Amino acid sequence: MNSTQPSPVPCLLDTWAATETDLYRWLTQHCSCQDLAFDLLQETFLRALQRDSVFCDIENQRAWLFTVAKNLLIDEWRKSGRLEQLSNTNDKQPIERALEREPIESLAQCLPKALACLTDEDRSIIEFCDLQGHSQQEYAQKHYLSLTAVKSRIQRARPKLREQLKVNCHIKFDEHNKVCCFTPKRR
Repeated sequence: MNSTQPSPVPCLLDTWAATETDLYRWLTQHCSCQDLAFDLLQETFLRALQRDSVFCDIENQRAWLFTVAKNLLIDEWRKSGRLEQLSNTNDKQPIERALEREPIESLAQCLPKALACLTDEDRSIIEFCDLQGHSQQEYAQKHYLSLTAVKSRIQRARPKLREQLKVNCHIKFDEHNKVCCFTPKRR
């Protein structure tokens, strides 16, 4: 590409800047060495770059980058014979466990919008207990409530959040009732 022409893919550069660290972290968790993770990261970037301005038309660019990286990793595992070794174990395949988290991480893009639609009380308890990982007992003590009251509140708040996620995102579930993909609702 001629250096005097503007980059045709500024959306790629923006998405890459926001995604690169998480993508590299994900790859290093699943690769045998950091060099391989870095190579796969660079190959992912090159694949996105090859799409040129078409990349900007991809609805969920972050998820697309993770999918490309995942496919490159699987190809690498096939070449090295590691995928065959993994599939011979009785344990749930590590690739499946790793890939279960990907849609959930992507769904996090919709979470702030869904949380904003909840009441302060519902949002507070979900953020404290579910998102920040504190115990319900801690919430009860902090807000001078009984543990029973906290359990009731969180049981009422979770379905409200689930409903807001359905309203703000087109959530699809797999055969195991786990989130498999979503599309943010356009405004």
